[in-house]
Amino acid sequence: MRFFALQTDKDKIIQDFCSKDESVVYTTYYHGLSFFFAIFREVLITIVFFAVAIVGAIFGWPMVWLLSILALLWFVLVFFNVLKAYIDWCYDIIIITTDKIILIDQTSFFKQEIKPITLENIGSVTTRTQFWNLLQFGMIIIDLKEGEGGRNIILRYVPLAEEVAAKLTDSVTEFQRKYHNH
Repeated sequence: MRFFALQTDKDKIIQDFCSKDESVVYTTYYHGLSFFFAIFREVLITIVFFAVAIVGAIFGWPMVWLLSILALLWFVLVFFNVLKAYIDWCYDIIIITTDKIILIDQTSFFKQEIKPITLENIGSVTTRTQFWNLLQFGMIIIDLKEGEGGRNIILRYVPLAEEVAAKLTDSVTEFQRKYHNH
């Protein structure tokens, strides 16, 4: 389903960005902790609002007014940020195919960035652990070849980052073998 720039059907994106003879090797989303870190401030604001409501109840403040004001403030300060963070987390996808890696960055209902990077443009792939690898996610650093800007693309909070990097490295190797032997 498409709603403004939000595409919820990853198969539609795969269909749009992949050729008929290309197949998907691996697909992954980002770890849920990335969503939590994105909404940490909003969680703290919500706790403060609950504390104010409890204090208001204890001291007999007019609860209809207090709860109305807190609900309005919560909606303005918290709701939209949580919704944006949820969309950003839920619909960001890494897709590795036999010819490219497709990075989908769905920032909101109104902004989507899809970066298809052909495997021939990848110089190397590196992984790093995050949080001592306690929760089995990490960073993947994709070094692009110099002709492609020579920059790094850093993907954080990737579940089983070593496994994803291994799949990507294998795909790059297979791609190189396929096209350098012809």
